[in-house]
Amino acid sequence: MLNLPEVLMNRKSHVFEVVGIGTVIVSLLFVAVELHQNTKAVHGQTNQAIADNVNALYLAIATDDELARAWIKLFSDERSEDLSPEERIVLEMSLLSGFRRVENIWYQVDEGLIEERALTRIGYDPYITNIGIATWNKFRGGYDPAFVSYFEQQIAIHIGSEAVGNDGEVAQE
Repeated sequence: MLNLPEVLMNRKSHVFEVVGIGTVIVSLLFVAVELHQNTKAVHGQTNQAIADNVNALYLAIATDDELARAWIKLFSDERSEDLSPEERIVLEMSLLSGFRRVENIWYQVDEGLIEERALTRIGYDPYITNIGIATWNKFRGGYDPAFVSYFEQQIAIHIGSEAVGNDGEVAQE
């Protein structure tokens, strides 16, 4: 014969188990949503920090006559040997900062912290100048070998694209 209080107690315990399991599932879903939102926020902050770094350099060039003159020489494709010691150090430090920025983006993509498309937003123009390449060759030993390989592939690609005109034909030298 069934004992009614015992049957009711078993039903109550089953109800509590179901409610407990439901609460755990809802909690896990909440944590997953929070984690996803936090990841998106971190990606946004990282991309903003990258943009702020570039903007700071642009602002410095725009407001510092000495730096602006050095960058004009950089884009005039002068050679390192033709620069004064002051111009050389200004450009080398600017370019080293840029190389580290690219390396940092590369590391973050490699670690899965930001999306690979962040690497497509890098402007390689300063790095494919005579001074950019000379500076890279001078300091490349201070970078991760895997990054060196990646960066040099990108330089080769961008040097190749510089020789191609708008219509896809190789520009005449």
